[in-house]
Amino acid sequence: MEMENVFWALGRKVYPLYPEFVAAVTAYQQDIAPDRSGWHPEQKIAETPIQITYEALWKNEDDLLNLSIGTPGHGVTMGEILFTLNNESYSFFREVDTCFFEGLTWVSGNTYRLRVGS
Repeated sequence: MEMENVFWALGRKVYPLYPEFVAAVTAYQQDIAPDRSGWHPEQKIAETPIQITYEALWKNEDDLLNLSIGTPGHGVTMGEILFTLNNESYSFFREVDTCFFEGLTWVSGNTYRLRVGS
């Protein structure tokens, strides 16, 4: 599993600037679990763009999240993944009381399944 012990709540706020987002996630890690955090925003996770999928069985419609993250020819970092995931999934998760990011599970090729909890 990728990005294990990275703590973040999805659906709360869109961040227009990457540095602002990284600072917010870093502060959140320090508050939640300073000794267990796996947050390393500059760590490369993949050499190519990745696909992230998630099916929300609790929703009646628009229950599938499918995101492409990264630029062809460039690797993608942990920070870029969570930044894009946070902003692109905001409307998907905003009506949920609490939706915590719990990591990514590799499916096949460059596809990962989003793991969330409440």
